[in-house]
Amino acid sequence: MNNNIACMYLRLSREDGDVSESNSISNQRQIIKSYAKENGINLSFEYADDGFSGSNFDRPNFKRMIEDLNAGRFGIIIVKDLSRFGRDYIESGKYLQRIFPEKGIRFISINDNYDSDNADVSDTHLILPIRNFINDSYCRDISMKVKSSKEVKRKNGEFIGSFAPFGYKKDSKNKHKLVVDTEVSHIVSRIFDMKIEGYSSKAIADFLNSIGTVTPSRHKENKGDNFNTGFIIKDAKWDAKMVNRVISNKVYIGILEQGKTAKLNYKSKREVEVAKDDWSIVENTHESIVSKSVFALANKMLFRDVKASKENPSILSGMLYCKDCGSPMIRRKVKSKDGYNIFYICSEYNIKGKCTRHSVKEDYIMGATIHALNDYLSKYNELLKKVSNLDVSKFTISVDFESLNEEKKKYERLRQSLYMDLEEELITTEEFERFRKNYLLKIREIEKQIITKQNIVEELKEKISDKGSFVSDIIPDVEEGTLSRLSLVSFVDRIEIGEDNAINFVFNNIETVNLMQAILDTESKKDKVSDTNKANLFTIGKAYGKAVEISTPKLAVGGVC
Repeated sequence: MNNNIACMYLRLSREDGDVSESNSISNQRQIIKSYAKENGINLSFEYADDGFSGSNFDRPNFKRMIEDLNAGRFGIIIVKDLSRFGRDYIESGKYLQRIFPEKGIRFISINDNYDSDNADVSDTHLILPIRNFINDSYCRDISMKVKSSKEVKRKNGEFIGSFAPFGYKKDSKNKHKLVVDTEVSHIVSRIFDMKIEGYSSKAIADFLNSIGTVTPSRHKENKGDNFNTGFIIKDAKWDAKMVNRVISNKVYIGILEQGKTAKLNYKSKREVEVAKDDWSIVENTHESIVSKSVFALANKMLFRDVKASKENPSILSGMLYCKDCGSPMIRRKVKSKDGYNIFYICSEYNIKGKCTRHSVKEDYIMGATIHALNDYLSKYNELLKKVSNLDVSKFTISVDFESLNEEKKKYERLRQSLYMDLEEELITTEEFERFRKNYLLKIREIEKQIITKQNIVEELKEKISDKGSFVSDIIPDVEEGTLSRLSLVSFVDRIEIGEDNAINFVFNNIETVNLMQAILDTESKKDKVSDTNKANLFTIGKAYGKAVEISTPKLAVGGVC
């Protein structure tokens, strides 16, 4: 080993607050060279990690220095101070107190006035660890301040990501604000439109590739950004997973969801997923690319079992389900004397032989759908016009969650009783785990129903408070004898096919229809109330799924054709 040959180690971090001129790489270099010259040390090697944190030793040039040390290329290491060497007091102590002494390496920290050649036991085993601990504490303190600063920015709706999502770019005047990137925003809109039209995610990806559409990773590369992203794949081609990520990202409706991952601690680079309840979610932070209604429809179709096909999707794609088993209906095209017959059958019957065939012709479904949708929208518009003439601001909504809360308490009691049953050996460990899991799922389902019901109530309250809100949502009539894909997916949730060509239509906004009917029914009783100035009251039903409970019969729409 060349004991008289020395190396200098330089480090500057942009993450832990080392931004002052005194800690710059050039300043460190100058101090070390001056020290080596004054003390007659042969300084032959330099290792510098610019932009790397001292909280760990995962630094490229530090690793190269250790490799050269093991190869015996030098015998002295000089740093400006201990914090430049590292801020992890445990790892720093390992090198300074065990590894370097074992290999006969002389370690010099200039500003700390430490030289292992003439240091006594107290310097090496007492003073040095204390200084390393102080450096480590400083790093932890900086990490907490940075984390706190980011959290404040998230809550204020400021974008803190390194790179803007596909379809957006950072505002040139404010890097924490997103603006629409007109170069590629049309691609995002096209993806949402195709999903609503019934295309599978793979079919959308294939289409984008066929017309040479730029991918998110390639677009950022074209912009000159040097980065790694989860969108990068071989040959920079679109695939179904990339399409799904675009469709499910709420950033495209002006909502920022941040804080989805977090580092284990300030010393680790490993990231873990954060529970959704702890995400930072802020609405209306930037201009949306698609409307909320389009986003909702596209995501609804995202979870439908739509089969990839070379042909354009059917207008009924992803909408038909077996009424008996709930499985999707599959499309079949059979040659006939007149050309082709198109019909649908139950997928469960087709694949496993279970359920029954439920065969029905496409033409029959189309005719029934046009009739049902026209009838539904006609009644919807009729109610809408009547409600628009009322002073709905006088109405209030009474919400009753008693039945749901009671049901939740019941499952909580059952879950608690399992522990006693297990202790008394009334049930096995396997049964305990199975029951506990089932009860927990039930409780979470009920909590979800309560939250969903609360959201519906808030939306209805907003509509009731603003007389014009109903009017602004007037839906144009569907042209007689025709059916558009947008009209279908906007107002129909699913079409259930039963035996003997029985068809049941499940509409999306039946709650709104029942609400309007309840308002009109309550208004008709106004004259019977002695106190005419008293606010009219109607109650949303106890069980979720029952839209509005009133004493008069509910409005019936759609139904079986």
